[in-house]
Amino acid sequence: MSQPSIPPPIPSDGSSSPTPFLTVVLSLILVLFLGTAALTFLSDSLFLLFRRQDLAVTAALGSLLMLMAGFLACGLVAWFPGIRKRTFLTVGLFLPVVGVAVIPLFVYYFEHAALVAWSVSLGQLLLAVFLIRRLQGGWKLRWPLLPVGLLADRRFSWGNLAAVTMSGLLLLLPALALYAAFSAKLAVEHFTDGFVIVRPAGIFMQVRDYVRDDGRKIMLVPMSHVGEPEFYQTLSASFPANSVILMEGVSDRQKRISTHSNYSKIATAIGGIQQTQAFKPQGELVAADVDMSSFSPATLDLLKTAMLLHAKGVTPETLPILMKPTPPGLEKQFMDDILTKRNHHLLGVIRERLPSSEQIIVPWGAAHMPELAREIQKLGFRPVDTREFLALRFGS
Repeated sequence: MSQPSIPPPIPSDGSSSPTPFLTVVLSLILVLFLGTAALTFLSDSLFLLFRRQDLAVTAALGSLLMLMAGFLACGLVAWFPGIRKRTFLTVGLFLPVVGVAVIPLFVYYFEHAALVAWSVSLGQLLLAVFLIRRLQGGWKLRWPLLPVGLLADRRFSWGNLAAVTMSGLLLLLPALALYAAFSAKLAVEHFTDGFVIVRPAGIFMQVRDYVRDDGRKIMLVPMSHVGEPEFYQTLSASFPANSVILMEGVSDRQKRISTHSNYSKIATAIGGIQQTQAFKPQGELVAADVDMSSFSPATLDLLKTAMLLHAKGVTPETLPILMKPTPPGLEKQFMDDILTKRNHHLLGVIRERLPSSEQIIVPWGAAHMPELAREIQKLGFRPVDTREFLALRFGS
């Protein structure tokens, strides 16, 4: 009895069929997208409801891993034309696109930042569930999450590779960069109440003059730790010789912190100079800042960590310190020490010097200016003039 004949194989047209390996990789990316969404949502919920940060570091590491997996997903979409672009480009680009898109919400609704973050993580979680359910065709999960049948049998295409790559490099990345720069401009000008202005030419500081009916004058001068030499020299020369200048600078008489901030590396990197090297104003210089001993232990610990990182960078020695969860309420305590407490001390010095000083100049960091402006207006001062100085030039 003769054996049935086997038909000859169909000649190959050069296309490569989707492999189970590819579906497994894409399925793992989907699992990671869903897992990081669930972890971030749980972490943000704990913080929103109970101000607990138990999962913050783990969620951040998961998001970082998902960010790298997202780039892999975009690369696979470019290399394999049969992958569903709408699904996996959405998964791959969700974190960078949404992360940049919501920056203005954090700027204008900063007091509701926890709710904004929670909403983003909820959106990612719902999107992940929707995409997986759509790929599975229902609620019953099967492995792999991406069925092999949903990968179209299409050969590699240079046109597809070029289209996806160029869209990312020439359209998406520039758009994200421009939007991020615009958001940074909004943030800087919003949080400094316009004392700092960002323009294409560079960063400008707006000096504001205030006067009171009795003839007393106060000049608020937003400063930068690093800037153009001309910025500091021009400001120094503009101060009247008979003015009282209330200087910023936290003292450390009890040696609470072994190392202190040095901005030489930043100055070298951006082609500027440190304020301490070029800002030499004329007039009566008065130390008007607080001492480190007035800061809370939590703030001092955070400052020590920041100084250590500034000196050594991220190393095996400093990484465990970064991984430690922060105590509840640290952000509020830190801002109270660094801004509010110092502003109140400075305002006390202003009240003390006003009876004997015709003009007081306050060259302090720009972050201090909004509260100082509000408080001196409560003392009867009104704004009469503004001037802008280029503090840091962009480019050559």
